[in-house]
Amino acid sequence: MTAHDPSGQGPETPLPPVTPELVRAAYRRALRYGTYWRLRPEERAVLFFARFIKLIRSPALRRVLYRILERVWPEKARRFLALHVGLRALRRRAELAARIGYRKLKEVLSRLRDLEYVLQVGYAVLNTPSFYRGEL
Repeated sequence: MTAHDPSGQGPETPLPPVTPELVRAAYRRALRYGTYWRLRPEERAVLFFARFIKLIRSPALRRVLYRILERVWPEKARRFLALHVGLRALRRRAELAARIGYRKLKEVLSRLRDLEYVLQVGYAVLNTPSFYRGEL
């Protein structure tokens, strides 16, 4: 089974891991802004009970929670996905640099720790049309 493509463009991006802290924050935000009551009853139940799970491993549960997060907190969902995609893209760049023997490999690896740069790359990848994107 493949992951949901939130961007609606071409190849589907694997979903990032969903942490319990993120679920609790999304639940509080949904209650605060009233979006909790706009969710379907099943989605409300999943969001409510997922707060008590210590570790979310199930891909199906992650997919459902991510869809709920998109409805409850779209900005956070987009940032979360951009961070995940940016890390994957930079990891791929570092692998390619190591393969070809790039001299400044340390510089490439140090960029993996720079959160703003990772987000910039992630947003760039998400905003690139799927035709030009290639494989991540």
